[in-house]
Amino acid sequence: MAAARARGAQVKAAATALVGVQYALGGAIAAYAASAIVLSGKPGALALIFLLVAYVPYAGVGSILVARRPRNVIGWVLLGIGWTFAVGFLPIDATAHELQTLTASPVQEAIVWLTEWCVSVTFALFALLAFSFPTGKLAIGRWRNLAALVLALIWALVIISAFWPVLTVEPRGATGLVEIPNPIGLLPPRILGMSLPSQMAGTALLPFIMVASIVAMTGRYAGARDLERLQLRWLAASFGSIAVAVPLGFVIWGLFDATGEISWVPAAMAFTLPPIAIGVAVLRYRLYEIDRIISRTIGWAVVTSILATTFVTLVVGLQAALGSITQSRTPVVAVSTLVAFAVFQPVRRRVQAAVDHRFNRARYDADRLATAFADRLRDEVDLTAVSGDIAGVVDAALRPSAIGVWIRRSRPTTP
Repeated sequence: MAAARARGAQVKAAATALVGVQYALGGAIAAYAASAIVLSGKPGALALIFLLVAYVPYAGVGSILVARRPRNVIGWVLLGIGWTFAVGFLPIDATAHELQTLTASPVQEAIVWLTEWCVSVTFALFALLAFSFPTGKLAIGRWRNLAALVLALIWALVIISAFWPVLTVEPRGATGLVEIPNPIGLLPPRILGMSLPSQMAGTALLPFIMVASIVAMTGRYAGARDLERLQLRWLAASFGSIAVAVPLGFVIWGLFDATGEISWVPAAMAFTLPPIAIGVAVLRYRLYEIDRIISRTIGWAVVTSILATTFVTLVVGLQAALGSITQSRTPVVAVSTLVAFAVFQPVRRRVQAAVDHRFNRARYDADRLATAFADRLRDEVDLTAVSGDIAGVVDAALRPSAIGVWIRRSRPTTP
């Protein structure tokens, strides 16, 4: 039994370490994409930066849930959404001619495919989150079959978009969107004598997916009772803010902001709210062991923000100082990545200790009580006083409904 428990602890520790590594890797990718957007001066950069920053709450909460509740799909969904934001805005360092003739490097071809495919994956994951929160399963009842059908159609669209024959991207040096062949476009370009439209036609269906998600969230909220309704209320409010912010972006874009500089900032900010809403639900209604999750989420968010700021500052600063010497961003990015990797563990330990002290009060107070009891126990010889002290410490740390102390007395030795 002890050996099995030890193996389980080792597996859990390895899983936690693996989740931490992938979280740091995703943060580095998001920081690299953000630095490329800042350096290129791309229109609408502010909204894109907000979406890249959204990686922190999504992947932060998702990573902790996956490490502690791997069988609950909510953690995996949040983690997936965070990664789609991180890789969905990677810079395309290839010309339109290279992409149209399939002569670009395999890495650039993969980036083009990912940036296009992540759009549909993001909306599909939002739909899955709306249909399965907070239990991680579809609601039981007459709407279950309809929910399963809608999710099946949504994910079928995701699969089709992966093999669509045409991609629509904005490559390096282009002044607008261009159509290029999909390197893994297994679908035929013509069906029944008709040419398939651009992938933008499929993208037009994505708002309907978002509407279906909001309807599903509203229906789930209406049918929920007691604690589940309180948990759903926060996520429903965050989805409602997205439903308001996206049309508002269209209005701003059509009336005041043809260049798209600020049109999509409200929508980008709204997309950061669902993981925050889940955090509030966890914090207020004791979902998924709240104290540890909130503490770890805040800790990872602070660490990621520090490392991302360090990375972007180094990239921008070194590029400005050494750009004429290196003639490329690759050495600058490599040096910045090594520096961020070197300071990761020291920063994480210090930040997590400070956050645990402030937010994980139950664990902090329990550790303090146990330490104080151990100090008193070294000098105490009266069993009555020891038993009373044990009862007091256990009651203060755990608040049990009943408590009793049994002390085994040794038998007197016979001459």
